Amino acid sequence: MLTHTFKISDPAAQSANSGKKMILMRQVIGEELRRRRTEQSRTLRDVSRDAQVSLGYLSELERGQKEASSELLAAVCGALDTPLSTLLLGVSQEVARREVMIARRNEFAKI
Repeated sequence: MLTHTFKISDPAAQSANSGKKMILMRQVIGEELRRRRTEQSRTLRDVSRDAQVSLGYLSELERGQKEASSELLAAVCGALDTPLSTLLLGVSQEVARREVMIARRNEFAKI
């Protein structure tokens, strides 16, 4: 039985128990996909065609509105000529950076 709910699509989602901001993996993955695509000067249409993923779905992935399956991530990474491990390393580094920022913010709030 659910005792707490929060809006999943809210980029500033907070844990019901702690009140701390949550880092949403789907958002960080989407940001990393978009960053890599734009670095290559590729359009959503180019990548969606090469990955055989609908344009709308890829757009939702990049905006952090959809969770990507491992198969879908592999297809998009293939279209971007980027190893999945490289994408996930970038995501991991960004999550770590955000965790540090949140921890510092919480420490500052205690003062």
